[in-house]
Amino acid sequence: MSDSRSATQAEWGWQGPDRRPPGGGDDAWHGRGSAVEIDPGQKESIRILVVDDERTLRESCSSILGAEGFPVTVTGKGDEALDLLKRLRPQIVLVDLYMPDISGMDILEAALKQDAETLVIVMTGRASVESSIHALRAGAWNYIPKPFSATHLNILIGRAAHAVVIARESRQQREETA
Repeated sequence: MSDSRSATQAEWGWQGPDRRPPGGGDDAWHGRGSAVEIDPGQKESIRILVVDDERTLRESCSSILGAEGFPVTVTGKGDEALDLLKRLRPQIVLVDLYMPDISGMDILEAALKQDAETLVIVMTGRASVESSIHALRAGAWNYIPKPFSATHLNILIGRAAHAVVIARESRQQREETA
């Protein structure tokens, strides 16, 4: 790996001076798609729940992810989020760490208790090393400080969706060979 490449470039395997993702995905690089390509049919089967008390952020996430082809449900209330976790069984949950009625950590715990394969991404406007370590140790798949860009959200959800697809395929292969 060249020393001039960033950790993100190395993580995504971006090569060459133009720093494009694999396949030359200009759309993905400029925030008009995720950096990990997923079949549209697979996207439709990956349910995303966004839990944040900030209406603008909820609507923005819903708009961005919906435009990518994901079914998105949003809520600004922790108790409603707990109900939606049970009813929808989302594969990906974006949750604000600091909610007024129920903490994001409680929602993280409930999501993982219901289904250990749920990918929970914790968001916060008050990011700290301590809160990120606490969330990740509690089982969060990732942690994202607010504000974040549409590009950052698309890449993060693209990676999470890819992980969901890989886990499904692995589970199906195990079931077929059992």
